Amino acid sequence: MIVNIILFFAVISLFFYFDYLRIFLRGLRNRKESLNFSKRKVSVVIAVRNEEKNISFLLTSLVNQSYPDDLYEIIIANDGSTDRTSEIVNEFSNKWSNIKLLEVKDRDKAISPKKNALQQAIDAANGEIIVSTDADCLAGKYWIESMVANFEDDVSMVAGLSKTKLEKWERSSLVRKFEHFDFLSMFFAAAGSISSGKYFSCSGQNIAYRKNAFEQVGKFEKIKHLISGDDMNLMQLFRKDGMKVKFAFSKHSYMQTKPVQNLKQFLNQRSRWASNTKWQLQLNPEFFVYLLSVFLMTFLPLILIFIIPWLGIILMLFKALLDYYFIKNGFSVFSIDSEKLKFFPAWFFLQPVYVILVGIIGQFNVFRWKK
Repeated sequence: MIVNIILFFAVISLFFYFDYLRIFLRGLRNRKESLNFSKRKVSVVIAVRNEEKNISFLLTSLVNQSYPDDLYEIIIANDGSTDRTSEIVNEFSNKWSNIKLLEVKDRDKAISPKKNALQQAIDAANGEIIVSTDADCLAGKYWIESMVANFEDDVSMVAGLSKTKLEKWERSSLVRKFEHFDFLSMFFAAAGSISSGKYFSCSGQNIAYRKNAFEQVGKFEKIKHLISGDDMNLMQLFRKDGMKVKFAFSKHSYMQTKPVQNLKQFLNQRSRWASNTKWQLQLNPEFFVYLLSVFLMTFLPLILIFIIPWLGIILMLFKALLDYYFIKNGFSVFSIDSEKLKFFPAWFFLQPVYVILVGIIGQFNVFRWKK
């Protein structure tokens, strides 16, 4: 009886997993890259807390943008930092008039301090377009220009790709290589889903949206009780309101972020992201079905190996072929160094442990935010 139940769910999850990868691949191949080059007033909004080691690098990249200086402002929402973050931002603002420091209020009253900080910054923003990233990221010279160019008249939100910055791939640790490879695979799926009209996921490391669209969905009010998800959950509010979301494919729109320091930091980060899964049943049931199919297609073949070994191995090999084909296409679309594809076997065999672990502990909010 139990074996039949496992087989049933294995077949169902395989069907959904295969179908979604097919949809994502079609989205990547049939992507529309039409651009609008009219200039708009932009507000770059970043929530920070104890980022003295990162903030100067980010600000340096932001003040050297190709976008006209008089058309963009940079608002740093300091969320109760206890280090030199505010001092460093003030040093920059003394040199560049478009940098503004905002001291966040009511941090202790907010369930999600980051959403609280972002909303206060957005309320103070003068831009038509809100562009957002994280303090440990670095923007290329054409980042703002490239993201804004994707705002055609009917587009309310634009999501972009982010990848970890590794100086030497061959010298990087196993954890950092896994993070880099896994991060790319998630963005390939996000890009494919958005391009196919299924708005599943995005990252706060690289997003932009119209301020009036943000206000139209009630800001963060409907998701303020969720400790995480100031990016993907906000996108779900746009989706539910019938707004259009677009993915930025230009290499100039890519964002770079610092890699994790160790395994503990990596698992903490991914558990925080996974904590949003349970809320997708309410926000976007189809996205929940996709996430569930990923979990089951990772978990059930391992179970079957101990019950019906040949079938479990066949399912794992079939999933490996699907994943490799999809990721290989993603590498091509985003012009990623194909040498990194050699890491696929290591990623694939480590993925089950990672997916099952963070998938479970993420539902119990077993993670820590920066103090």
